[in-house]
Parts: sequence; C-alpha cells; structure tokens
Amino acid sequence: METQEFAELFPLFHNLSDETLESVIKLIEPKNCERGETIISQNDWGSCFYLIASGWVKVQRFYGGQPITIEIIGKGGFVGEIGILSSGDFNSQVISISDVEMFTISAQRFIQVLFRDAQIQNRLLKSMVSKVIEAQEYYRFYQQTSKVRLVTILISLADKYGTPMENGFEIYNFHLQDLADLALLSLEECIQNMSKLEHKNLVSLDNDFNIMFLPNIKQLHHIIGQLGNE
Repeated sequence: METQEFAELFPLFHNLSDETLESVIKLIEPKNCERGETIISQNDWGSCFYLIASGWVKVQRFYGGQPITIEIIGKGGFVGEIGILSSGDFNSQVISISDVEMFTISAQRFIQVLFRDAQIQNRLLKSMVSKVIEAQEYYRFYQQTSKVRLVTILISLADKYGTPMENGFEIYNFHLQDLADLALLSLEECIQNMSKLEHKNLVSLDNDFNIMFLPNIKQLHHIIGQLGNE
C-alpha cells in the first residue's frame, strides 16, 4: 500500500512524514475476518493493534456473563491499543459485525511506532481521553429521551465511519440489539424508535445489502436539539 493511500484511509496517520508512514507500513500484516468472528477474546488483549481497512467490528463488555456492545468501529478506525498500553484483566471482546479487512501490528512493534512519532502518541492520547469523557457523560446521556439517545448513536456512527452520499450517509444495517446497547435502550424501545424513524423517512434499510441510509442528517440533528432540550 502506498503511503498516501494509507494516510488517507487511517486518520491516525494523517499528515505524517513519508519516512514515518513507510516504517509503519513495513510493520503491518493484513488479516481478513468473516462476519461473526472473534478478533480479540477476553484473554487476548495486549497482543496486537488492529487497523480497520473495511467493514465493521464491535467491542463488547461482559456484565453478569452477558456480552453488551459498548462501541462500534468502522473503516479507518482502530482497536487494541488499550490492551497494549495498560495492564489488567479486560472483561471484553471484539467481534466482527461484517466481513472485515484489517491490518495488525504486534504489541512490540506498536510500541516502536509510538516511540518514533510524537504525533501518533498525541492522537492516541486524545482518542483515549475522548473515551473517558464519553464515559463521564453517561449520566447526562441516560437522561435524554430514548429517541434522542438512538439518534445520537446513529449520527455518531455516520460522522465517524459512514460513507457520505449526495443527500446523507450510508452505514451498516446493524443488529438492533447492538444499537439498543449503545443507546442504553431495551430491544423493544429500539425497535419502536427505529420504526418511527423509518416511517418519517429519516432511516431507510436495505436488508439485501445490509445498508442503513440516513438521508437527512440535518433533521436528525434537529430532533436532538428539539427533544434534547425538553
């Protein structure tokens, strides 16, 4: 893969020197997974860093023995850095939602990459801080209506990993239980709210190709502004 193509695909490496990019590309190994495969098991955190080149994965944490989806990551994203940079037991797993193409970097080589470039260190730090802030916002998020919580999750996935279209965004047609977990909803609440969004043509589903289309992001933002202030 060419350095420019690699940098455009992964925001973590945007605007780095060709020398740095070439050194990173030499360290990566391609890896493909089919839908439903376990990418990182509970006992495997800390062995590799994963860059998602295409497809979608979910991070699940176990509560009372049950896996709950806490994050969805798409094209251009990454996962595994927490296990490398911190010690301890991780009661979590990473599962492929769709077929996935990715690149892996072993833990030792990943540490070498961090030592070589301060920009990568800073971007990883910002990402980790952002996740901490999101966790701290949990209570305020939970106080929002069920519709606002679901719409917030859909917009976030579109902004981070969606494919821009002429009048909106395409994202994966996620399992409703995963969306319910992220939005802190029951499955029934998620189904009801998705049905309302579909009825208002704010969400369109293509089950044959597993695509969810969000044709009017502005209107979805309006819902958050309108209902979120009630």
